[in-house]
Amino acid sequence: MKKPVYLFGPFVGELSWEFYRFAPYAITIKKEHPNIPLVVFTRPERFDLYGKYADILVPLRIPNDANIQKNCFTMKSLMVKDYNRIARTFASRYKRRFQIVKHYYPDISTWRYKLKWQFPRRLMNYDFKARDKNLHIAKRLIKRNNFIIDNNIIQSNDISEGINITDLMNQISNRTDDYDTTVLGTMIEVLKLCRFIVGNLESDLSHLAILLGKPLICVDNKMPLNDIGLLNPLRVPIIIDDVIERGIEKYENM
Repeated sequence: MKKPVYLFGPFVGELSWEFYRFAPYAITIKKEHPNIPLVVFTRPERFDLYGKYADILVPLRIPNDANIQKNCFTMKSLMVKDYNRIARTFASRYKRRFQIVKHYYPDISTWRYKLKWQFPRRLMNYDFKARDKNLHIAKRLIKRNNFIIDNNIIQSNDISEGINITDLMNQISNRTDDYDTTVLGTMIEVLKLCRFIVGNLESDLSHLAILLGKPLICVDNKMPLNDIGLLNPLRVPIIIDDVIERGIEKYENM
């Protein structure tokens, strides 16, 4: 009798849509069924969104990927028929060895490519856990009392206690020969270790930090207050202030 398995992917769309609306559902499924293998088909640089929960990680390699615009659950110029063919090929590869319990992947047909909650919002689990090799790198890069400053914040030069994200990325690069598949996982674990992040709500880094439960000192906010809650399902503190030092003071006085 074939062993049961869950398949997730292919995922071809935006990074933020993957860590808000797809990978967290895979985590939920794995936690509910820990003895059933989870096979994930996504870009290698996004493997750590599934990290320790995935039993098999299958690399999705798209020619010229970096130069192709991603749009919600899909990407520019990708035909629905080609996408569905990729999904069927993925499933057929594992159907020979496993009993596929369920194959999850976004529907990108017509308007559904921008339907945010194709997968149940109430079943999103943001407990991202990077693979061990990236956790070990993170622990060597940051102390628990540090905070991170996103590189789109121009005031950051005067905040000596903070770690600029550009400097952090350079340190990650110096510690690995496999930067592309290391950086996201290392950043996940670094964010867990920091106290808070200085950034804004236009940044994927800030969004990921919020999902990991880290407070955000939000500088240069352009988002309506009513929309912020949609990006903050865990109700993490978001302190809006255009002066970083004042925002940090508010955080410390909470």
